[in-house]
Amino acid sequence: MRKIIVTLSCILLVGCGGVKKTDVGSSADTNNIESNAQTAGTDVKSEEPKADGQVDYDLSSMGPDMVYATIYQMMIDPKSYVGKSFKVTGNYYSSYSKENDQYYHFCMVKDAAACCAQGLELLWADESMNKHENCPDEEALVTVEGVFETYEEGQNTYGRLKDVRLVNQ
Repeated sequence: MRKIIVTLSCILLVGCGGVKKTDVGSSADTNNIESNAQTAGTDVKSEEPKADGQVDYDLSSMGPDMVYATIYQMMIDPKSYVGKSFKVTGNYYSSYSKENDQYYHFCMVKDAAACCAQGLELLWADESMNKHENCPDEEALVTVEGVFETYEEGQNTYGRLKDVRLVNQ
């Protein structure tokens, strides 16, 4: 009896695996995948200037967990986001590097439990702000817009928002 149950289980498992392979390879699914790939390719290549207030990713309208997850994804797979415009709300922080003789600016966002935070480095459109003049107060809640880019510093690659400006909500 035991042999029969084991044999039937193996037959059922093999039978189910074969059906999935046939379904995935159908021509209708292949056409949909190709169509989606072409659409995605178009979106990635289009870097048309946006009108004021229009951004590719409005993180300021998302919930805290989604914002945290999106910024985390940007750090894991930055190439997918290069050239995309973002709007984000978070707390402003800055830091001075004596080694590089420059200020670094950040917008920090927390998850819903406020136990974890992700930050986006900011490069202001206003050059005086990059020198830490006329910047928001530390820990102030700010909403900023900018375009994501990557840059090399030493042997490391970093992501940041460039041409950042403060926006009113």
